[in-house]
Amino acid sequence: MLGEKLIHYFFLFPYHSKYRVYNNIFEVNLNLMVEKHAPEFIDEGEKQKIDFFEGDVHLGHYDFRFDFNDKKYFSISQDGTGRIRIHSQTNIKKVWVLLEDEDFRPIELRNYATTERFIFWGTQIEFRSNIAKFSFAATTDDDLNIYIGSSGVANFISPSEKWIYNSETFPRHTIPDWVYGGVMYQIFPDRFSNSDESLNPDGTVEWGLPPTRLDFQGGDLYGVINNLDHIESLGVNIIYLNPIFLSSSTHKYDAWDHFKVDPVLGGDDALKKLIDECHKKNIKVVLDCSLNHVHPRHFAFQDIIEKGEKSKYKDWFTVFDYPVRFIHRPHLYSNTYKVGWDGNEEEYKRYLDKTFKETKVPVEIKEDDGPIVEPSFKAWWGVPDMPKVNFENKEARKWALDVTKHWIENFDIDGWRMDVAKELDFSFWKDFRDIAHSSKKDVLLISEIFGDTSQWLQGDRFDGTMNYSFRETMTDFFATKRINTKEFSDSLAYLYSMYSFEALSSCQNLLSSHDVKRFLNRCGNNEDGVLGAIFLQATFPGIAGIYYGDEIGLGGADDPFNRAPFPWENNDLWNTKILKYTQELMNIKNSNSIFKYGRFELVQYDEHIVAFRRILKDESLVCIVNRDKSNKDINIVSNAHSANIIFGDCEAKLDEGLLKITNNSEIGLIIHEQ
Repeated sequence: MLGEKLIHYFFLFPYHSKYRVYNNIFEVNLNLMVEKHAPEFIDEGEKQKIDFFEGDVHLGHYDFRFDFNDKKYFSISQDGTGRIRIHSQTNIKKVWVLLEDEDFRPIELRNYATTERFIFWGTQIEFRSNIAKFSFAATTDDDLNIYIGSSGVANFISPSEKWIYNSETFPRHTIPDWVYGGVMYQIFPDRFSNSDESLNPDGTVEWGLPPTRLDFQGGDLYGVINNLDHIESLGVNIIYLNPIFLSSSTHKYDAWDHFKVDPVLGGDDALKKLIDECHKKNIKVVLDCSLNHVHPRHFAFQDIIEKGEKSKYKDWFTVFDYPVRFIHRPHLYSNTYKVGWDGNEEEYKRYLDKTFKETKVPVEIKEDDGPIVEPSFKAWWGVPDMPKVNFENKEARKWALDVTKHWIENFDIDGWRMDVAKELDFSFWKDFRDIAHSSKKDVLLISEIFGDTSQWLQGDRFDGTMNYSFRETMTDFFATKRINTKEFSDSLAYLYSMYSFEALSSCQNLLSSHDVKRFLNRCGNNEDGVLGAIFLQATFPGIAGIYYGDEIGLGGADDPFNRAPFPWENNDLWNTKILKYTQELMNIKNSNSIFKYGRFELVQYDEHIVAFRRILKDESLVCIVNRDKSNKDINIVSNAHSANIIFGDCEAKLDEGLLKITNNSEIGLIIHEQ
């Protein structure tokens, strides 16, 4: 009625538990008012001011974290709904997003995780118009009211302090649907399976010998094809191949020719057959290479060796001094420990002899002090057989983009994992994404970057990264046990809040790789630590990354021991407990829509367990981590109508708003609530 004041009033209906709240907004007459939140527009025509609170607001110093341009705070999901997150200090009781689209709609955010430092708030919004504006309001534990606009804490929200979302111009991060809930199997080709000894390079050693940096064991792509049933049994829907291009090394990050599959792996025909067989099983294939550096036998570098400064490719690389050469100081081999190689002088000599012979780079002997070998050109971390490409050169960039599209367009690969990605020009990766998506929309682009990769994961460069931060948390809790359940709970909150849901879903949550110790080794061969980490791979958002052999308990410390051959012919070496555990959990992950699309919320922790939920619409999965296999009873607040155990051995029942779990001594439990 005209002249009658209306207020927006929140009724909070717990849907599933105290951690799952849906908000409904009602307009009520003043004489029915229960709370004093009274949002309304002042100067209704121009909407110069939003008043959400009645009375004073507090202009103190508060720690709220929100960045509209960082998708971990604001992103748009596949169905067009908006995901909003804001982080606050821990004495904040409630947070609202003050949304303006067709109407003014204050929406209370849910607390999805609390740590010692922050409360993490989030919500999903269905926008009602193409353009929406929003700001935030909050209340402290002692009932102080706060407005937060684009300039920070404010006494009221003016038009200039609102974030503006335009659905037609906002850059979304879109990823292939097959990525959600993915299980990735990483293969180091030379060490996976030797199917055809006629392909073996000269000097191939007997399969199963302890690995070295230089010796081949003869694995090939046909060996991968022959073992696809084993890979499929693990719930795998993505195979990631370490580099396969023409190279004289076992690792092949020093490619001679980026347009040719190495014949010792079966050549182009083997890759085509592998991709065809994988696609029949709905398994995607992701290739790996380095565009950052090449082998000196690369055609452009060979031209520089031959023609010197007159080469048309001279600006593809950085040459410090002509003629291109290696400066060799053989009298300093006792310093091998300074360049790695575990101080193994004989192995390093063998490597350099091979390098000098193969590369066709002239060698100058010196007897002064300095590195054992010193390239006269810029090499990746000084490694002599890895000249670094200069991405400021347009033709060099074009070459790299041609590599990118060649394998997508001509071989139908499903994605790329890019080596040492942060060491290339940052702007290049935009062109890389554009060319990859113009070749095939449904591709996955993963970077190799250790640590926080946020600036590369905004939807305009990479989709995800090799999530070594995930591995570090698993190591700290399950392997070294240097953190307790509270710290582990905090770490899960930080991991989930590190990236947008799309980026996190695209991250390879690995435990082992060709660059780090195998996780069983990190656990001191304690299989329970491995099982606990596998449980997190299966239940936490992201792609579960299985490094070949981890599923059977293959061990190994740092390179080269983390690249041991797969013991196909010796089943006595297989840890069948780890294998069965991996198979069961990964097949659950890859087939369950809640694990694919469900949001994450911490539930509780105590001295023994950490519990969290994955939530999708009106269903959830309660995941309980019990590292030390305590048999203590567990009670979790729940508003579910039914609860069923889908993984683990225990008893679970609903009783007066509690999910009661007894007779449990499992490392991990998954219980379905509905």
